[in-house]
Amino acid sequence: MFGRNNLFKFCGVILAAITLGVLISSDEAHAQNAIATLANGNYQFCSQPKPQDWRNGAGVCFNFVKTGDRVDGYYGYPHSDDLICVRGMVKGSLVAGEALAISWGGRQWISIPKTEFKWDEEGHLSLKDGKVIRTAKDRGGSTEWILFSQAKLNVEGFYQYPQPLITSPSKLCEWQ
Repeated sequence: MFGRNNLFKFCGVILAAITLGVLISSDEAHAQNAIATLANGNYQFCSQPKPQDWRNGAGVCFNFVKTGDRVDGYYGYPHSDDLICVRGMVKGSLVAGEALAISWGGRQWISIPKTEFKWDEEGHLSLKDGKVIRTAKDRGGSTEWILFSQAKLNVEGFYQYPQPLITSPSKLCEWQ
């Protein structure tokens, strides 16, 4: 009996050590996802792990190009029209700069807040001081480009995907 009890205790200690090691590695993977430490390049970070199905992102995602301490990209929900362009300086996992939203018939901004508000349900992106900077009229109505002069996006705890799976920011964000 003494040998069997010690064997069970030993196995329990080993199992606990392995579990703790997995938890520590998982935390380290999230801690290393600071945008500031990345090399220049194209990236996709999402609030949920990469799906194992047909979807190219899960949760809310930030797809961006990093050059030095600057990023230029968009933040939104894959497989929807719900996105906003974000660019600015990066410090750790925080991007501080400006944001550009497009208001059109299918995704219209009824009012543009001047005070700070959270853009997304998760509360990672806050915007402030919005104003229309351009308007275009067509058969479907009008399209407006809304610039928020203050934007803060925090992607701490997001998952870095091996490569971007969603559309490039240069194809979606018209800053001019």
